[in-house]
Amino acid sequence: MSADTLVLQAYGDPAVVRSARFCVATFQHFALRAPGRYRVVVYTDAPGAFSDLGANVAVEPLDTPTLRRWRGAVDFVHRVKLELLLDFFAKYAAKALYVDSDTYFLADPARVFDRTDPRTAFMHECEGRLIERKNGIFRKTHRFVRTNDFPLSTGERVRIPETTEMWNAGVIGLHPDNRPLLRTALELTDAMYARYRKHVMEQLAVSYVLQTRLALLPADDVVYHYWQFRAQLDDAVADLFRAQADASPVELADAAYALRPRGTPVVRRRPWYARLFD
Repeated sequence: MSADTLVLQAYGDPAVVRSARFCVATFQHFALRAPGRYRVVVYTDAPGAFSDLGANVAVEPLDTPTLRRWRGAVDFVHRVKLELLLDFFAKYAAKALYVDSDTYFLADPARVFDRTDPRTAFMHECEGRLIERKNGIFRKTHRFVRTNDFPLSTGERVRIPETTEMWNAGVIGLHPDNRPLLRTALELTDAMYARYRKHVMEQLAVSYVLQTRLALLPADDVVYHYWQFRAQLDDAVADLFRAQADASPVELADAAYALRPRGTPVVRRRPWYARLFD
């Protein structure tokens, strides 16, 4: 089996590409100190943006026709993640740690890779069980799964239990032996999204498939996912790259890891009528 691999997607918005560069740099803080152990593969339409991060960084080109195909007949942006991982495992015989671009590393990725095997997978963190109905998305998704089942090409009809845990899919750590589970999750995503066009359908599909087939563990002690703070942190990341414009890969990696910015939660109350009809 080849080098343990960090996998990302970064295309379109320059801020997304920049945040992916930052994530890779924090990973390199550990990877560059373990030559031959780790590799990075970035699916991107901006390959030059990753050329200065280290010799172990490779790019897979993304173009508009590929992205359109990977969005599928349901035209779902988060479907791309699963197609990307299927493509990765078709090309590389390696453990994959997929992360969204709005993440960075808190600790040595060996903590995840060493425990990723044919029986164990990782996602970012468990957000709760659907039956807890803890927020609007959970309540709506709970109602949806209680009243629907979903066909797969095997002839199976999947009914997702209301006790299913929803895991954040900003991180997916998977062994190559489990590539077929991605195909199942992709089919389930298509079946659900065709009926209910909510952004969490891919996340629910991956959560359900992995927790019912494997031991599923959290990676939040290794990877920080700042999706809700992206706008807050973007200036700090941009300032870092300006200040480190002439840095070597090691110097940039160390500066990125030293930064590790945190966002500040903003409490927003919805209008009473929105809460009433949720």
